[in-house]
Amino acid sequence: MLLKKIITGILIIACSAHSIAQTNNNAQPQEHHFAVYAGFGPNFYFNNLQIGKNYVNEFNYSFTGRFMWEPEHLLSLGFETGYYRLYTFNAPGINQVHITNTAIPLQVVVSMKLLTSFYINFSMGQSILHNGASSENLGNFKASSLSVADFTGTFGYRHRLKNNRFSIGSEAKYFYSSSFSDKSIALVFVGGYRF
Repeated sequence: MLLKKIITGILIIACSAHSIAQTNNNAQPQEHHFAVYAGFGPNFYFNNLQIGKNYVNEFNYSFTGRFMWEPEHLLSLGFETGYYRLYTFNAPGINQVHITNTAIPLQVVVSMKLLTSFYINFSMGQSILHNGASSENLGNFKASSLSVADFTGTFGYRHRLKNNRFSIGSEAKYFYSSSFSDKSIALVFVGGYRF
């Protein structure tokens, strides 16, 4: 139900933005319509574990990469991926168990400019979840699974540099993975290049 409301809202915003862009006669055509963005930064995991909740390290890191088609309108489309370390788990004791949980999103992204330097992104798609566990006495274990209905919401700021081709900025990213209801929020510092 929530997902339907979010998708409906995005479609309304997208149609409105397209109408505004069509009526805006002052827009200057851009020479470069494609861009790549890469970033990294800290993230915080919203701890939903029931067992061993006190042993979870909720502060970790995220890497993100995005390829975008950016025409002269307010909307742009692309593909986003990354590497989100959701949490690590360190339990003391005889076995000293160490667990890591990471997500690699593979998502389609829609981006909309709010002002000259601000934008919002909505990404939806799949994520590959990697779980690793190690113990001194029991050995190492690894498992992977596919989460098929994940999404990311982003609010970002971008400052253009050098002939409007290079940019730097930051993004606040909210990530939700549907398989185990994993949620995290990240502050990502981003660099971009238009070509």
